[in-house]
Amino acid sequence: METNILIVGVGGQGVITLGRLISMAGIMASHNVVMSELHGLAQRGGSVSVNVRIGNVISPIPEAGSVDCVIALEPMEGLRYSPRVGRDAVFLVNLSPVTPISLSMEEKEYPPLSSIVDEIKRNHQVIPVDATDIAHRVGNIRVSNSVLAGALAAAEIVNISRDDFIVAITKMFGTKLKDQNIQAFDSGYNFTMQYLEKNHILLD
Repeated sequence: METNILIVGVGGQGVITLGRLISMAGIMASHNVVMSELHGLAQRGGSVSVNVRIGNVISPIPEAGSVDCVIALEPMEGLRYSPRVGRDAVFLVNLSPVTPISLSMEEKEYPPLSSIVDEIKRNHQVIPVDATDIAHRVGNIRVSNSVLAGALAAAEIVNISRDDFIVAITKMFGTKLKDQNIQAFDSGYNFTMQYLEKNHILLD
């Protein structure tokens, strides 16, 4: 049994922090966890991706088509990876765009958000989460990655409980940030549970 999670976004969004949070939560749940990072031009707003593999795995890179979930902190980055993963992959997509450096360097306009989400939906189940807006309401937009961790837990894509995530958050963050990240996690969890129920979505 294994679960493969691909996290994508741009530098400054906390892609690697989210990968480490999920990895630590997996360890708290007594799973074997392997994580790999691809920084790219992270410090300049370039693409960043992280693979988190949980279960009976050794290699840090999953086989082609074996990704179970893509967490896209940036919508365009999610779309970019859509053709590279199998149709069974579920996408958790943050609805707050950040213009990737590849677009700004070429002076191209950012496509309409609705068209990006619709294109991903052509081949994948998509759970849209306005993680940045939820994080803003928590009081710190930098905790949007914890919002998406909550969404991952609610979707039950990985066998990691809320308690395991809370322990991981407590270990990773200081007192003030810990409280904000727990609130962000619970907000993302509750939002996703309501979304799944409202839209009658039952994920395998």
